[in-house]
Amino acid sequence: MSCPHLRRLATLGEFRYIDSCPCNGGIVHLSWDVATLHLSLKDFAWLAAVVEEAAGRESPDLPLVLWVGSVALRMSRTEGLELQGMIRAALAEMMPKQPEPTQIGPFTRLLN
Repeated sequence: MSCPHLRRLATLGEFRYIDSCPCNGGIVHLSWDVATLHLSLKDFAWLAAVVEEAAGRESPDLPLVLWVGSVALRMSRTEGLELQGMIRAALAEMMPKQPEPTQIGPFTRLLN
């Protein structure tokens, strides 16, 4: 059953995407081929840090095997970089948008 409040955060393709929903304090749904991981916001932040570290390693010929609990996602180096980009895009979508400097407070920014 799908949550009616799902919001797409990032997409690589039909079977590779990240959604979020506000249920249970916020859940991130990471779909990668046939696996979908349902992560709390804290666990998603942990995953983002792990993927950043793994993608930054210099091992172009070795596959990346990412274990999340008892689920393993095996991917090539290129796919690991794609996952990293997708997670970065999702995190950017999750962050609140910063107001323009002209919209902050009672002051107006004057252009030169």
